[in-house]
Amino acid sequence: MKKRSILKGIAIGLACTVALGSALYTYNVEAMKPQPTDKAKNVILLIGDGMGPTQVSAAAYLKGRGYGDGKLAMNRFKHVGLVTTYSHDNVVTDSAAAATAFSSGRKTDNNVVGKAPKNKKHVDGEKHFDVTTVLDDAKKAQKATGLVTTTRLTHATPAAFAAHAEHRNMENEIAEQVLNKNVDVLLGGGKDHFLPTEEGGKRKDGKNLISKAQQKGYSLIEDKNGLERTHSPKLLGLFNNSHMKYELDRSTSKEPSLAEMTKKALQTVSKNKNGFFLMVEGGRIDHAGHANYPATTIQETLAFDQAVQEALHFAQKNPDTLVVVSADHETGGMSIGLNGEYAFHKDVIRKVKRSSEYIGEQLTKDRSNVKEVMAKYAGISDLTVDEEKRIQTERNPASAIAEVISHRAKIGWTTTGHTAVHVPVYAYGPGADKLTGTIDNTDIAKVISKAIK
Repeated sequence: MKKRSILKGIAIGLACTVALGSALYTYNVEAMKPQPTDKAKNVILLIGDGMGPTQVSAAAYLKGRGYGDGKLAMNRFKHVGLVTTYSHDNVVTDSAAAATAFSSGRKTDNNVVGKAPKNKKHVDGEKHFDVTTVLDDAKKAQKATGLVTTTRLTHATPAAFAAHAEHRNMENEIAEQVLNKNVDVLLGGGKDHFLPTEEGGKRKDGKNLISKAQQKGYSLIEDKNGLERTHSPKLLGLFNNSHMKYELDRSTSKEPSLAEMTKKALQTVSKNKNGFFLMVEGGRIDHAGHANYPATTIQETLAFDQAVQEALHFAQKNPDTLVVVSADHETGGMSIGLNGEYAFHKDVIRKVKRSSEYIGEQLTKDRSNVKEVMAKYAGISDLTVDEEKRIQTERNPASAIAEVISHRAKIGWTTTGHTAVHVPVYAYGPGADKLTGTIDNTDIAKVISKAIK
């Protein structure tokens, strides 16, 4: 009996040793595995200004065959959510307040750029204070920085990341602040605000900020070829006196696409060993929405999606990159389906070759060439008498042209302004799981700031 007890004890001891060893091995293996992190070497924030769920859906449907939708780069993201967009003083935000929320994690009043009040609730006449932005965080971390947009570089969205102003219309002051921020890559429009009036610009202070930028080491780029050729570490791309052309009209200019600007920006800022922060804005989705231009809105969204593809392609090769795609608000109250009709005639949109703005500019003074112009640029060769009369008599012919295209395609609009609808957010990379469900626009800045720090 004693011998049997000893043998049993030895067996139990061996079993415990094996179990303990197995547990230690499992623990060591788990410790060796890469652990999830919210830190990112690189951050790319892409903002579709005015891009609500309908704009994304319409773009996807246009890419699809038959009644189905096509695959957008945005729709490849696994971490997806919705974003509330209200500002500090209004349920319906403007781009300045929304961009400040994206850049700083702080709510502010409409029209205010890079500043926010201390009060949690709006108070009339309250003072606004300069806020620290995610671009500031990146610079403190010695990362490269970049701002890319199809609007003016001094417009509300890019301004909120690199300037502080009581009103978004202070674009001359904003231009100087953006330049003094020493952002490595600046690509967009708005050349007028960098030049004095005597040189064709809009600055009354006599300052030539382009010369100042060149003294600071920036290479000035003014067209697509210049962008392709440059290898400079500091880029100032000013491709238009005001906003850049709509994507439908880009072939009439020498301007690069948003995707081309994004690709060059990534090539430039990624040379920094500490990483980078890059903001990319598809700004003219919003302008097309304000004007209720159906084909232009959808094509601007598709052009933005191509920039998203560039960012996603970079991140897949560089897994320490966080990509966030969202919108500051929706514009136009756009619908797919009109006046109770269950339809979306995609071929109507596909046949449109130019923006409604451009088409309107091709009309003669007496507008006697409506049929020829609509056939050539809108792909409509069977204008009705009522449609022709509407375009000939409307004060703004571009609006009438857009109405004809919208009605034929069954695209509806409820406003020429912004709406308060929740907008989408898509995320990929470190910390992407924090941007799912229904979140606030300020949460995006907080996740980016944490990733950078």
